[in-house]
Amino acid sequence: MTARDTPTPGLRERKKAATRAALREVAVRLGREHGPDAVTVEAICAEVDVSPRTFFNHFTSKDDAFFGAGPEGTTDLTDAVVARPADEDPLTATAGVLADILDTATGSGVWHQQLLLLREHPELLGRMHAATKATEAALAEGIARRTDRTVADPYVLTTAATAMTALRVAVGLWLDHPESPETAARDHLDGVVALVRAGLAPPP
Repeated sequence: MTARDTPTPGLRERKKAATRAALREVAVRLGREHGPDAVTVEAICAEVDVSPRTFFNHFTSKDDAFFGAGPEGTTDLTDAVVARPADEDPLTATAGVLADILDTATGSGVWHQQLLLLREHPELLGRMHAATKATEAALAEGIARRTDRTVADPYVLTTAATAMTALRVAVGLWLDHPESPETAARDHLDGVVALVRAGLAPPP
């Protein structure tokens, strides 16, 4: 399906997306203001004027609100992997989807606040990894569909895990260099994927 063929989201979908975005924005802001451990789901919901039940329709946990894709986002990820050019191998396709996300995110105010939250609380990097398990599963589903394999296939699982590890390392490298521009995250991702392609041979 091309972008031209993609139907415009209806009012209900737009409202859901707006609520999800508002919950994430508030969660990240409160995390920076009070520290992530002091933030509660109830406090997030109070600012957005929704119920905890609505919150859990969008996110599985507070950490998921900080960093996770949410159910609609994971579906989009699967479709994006499938839609990559047919001549790309699965790792290239999956890394390309993640790189596109980085490109889009670097222009987002919420993305900037998320990265600042990570810089201020580096212990969240491990929790971010746990919160993105659904993202990895969505990538695996896309790889499975591209390769006519099952999501339990070791090749599928390894490729998805490799792409997510590359993303985690890239973001970690960016966080280690506060002076670097936000766009450096994608450069780091490209570099990590190149190392994997080289069989992790030590660079000269």
